[in-house]
Amino acid sequence: MKIKKYLVTVGAAAAMVAPTFLSSVVANADTVQPQRQQQGNKQDNAKSTKQVAGKNLSQRSRETGSQYTNDNSGYNVTVKATNLINTLHYNVNTSTDSGASSADSFSISIYKDGELYKTISSSTGTLSGWLWVGSGTYSIKVYTSSAASHWTGGLTTS
Repeated sequence: MKIKKYLVTVGAAAAMVAPTFLSSVVANADTVQPQRQQQGNKQDNAKSTKQVAGKNLSQRSRETGSQYTNDNSGYNVTVKATNLINTLHYNVNTSTDSGASSADSFSISIYKDGELYKTISSSTGTLSGWLWVGSGTYSIKVYTSSAASHWTGGLTTS
């Protein structure tokens, strides 16, 4: 009986405080958000270079062509997750201009609905794993060193 009384008291207190708290949060978000958004756009446009383990990494495009069809099979650059909870699988392998596997460090950035969701780094030239994610559209960008100029793989959901 004490627990029920306590929960009712906490619920009533939250109901009284929530409108005041939420209106101040919304007011603050309205004044700060445009400035943050402009700064983010400037940073994105300024450069597409990252640093991992002291190396400068540049954004690379996904390898295409008949010899890479199998390596990219089942993986996409952009996927749509429609369920409330989804498993997002990522698999990226880097290679040199000659097609040989690269062992250089690289980084992937996963975006959800155009906003940065997660950045994951690898020091071995390959990266594979999965994440629990909500519904939305997910895309991937791969940043590699100059030696590893291509990548295969991507994203898939299950």
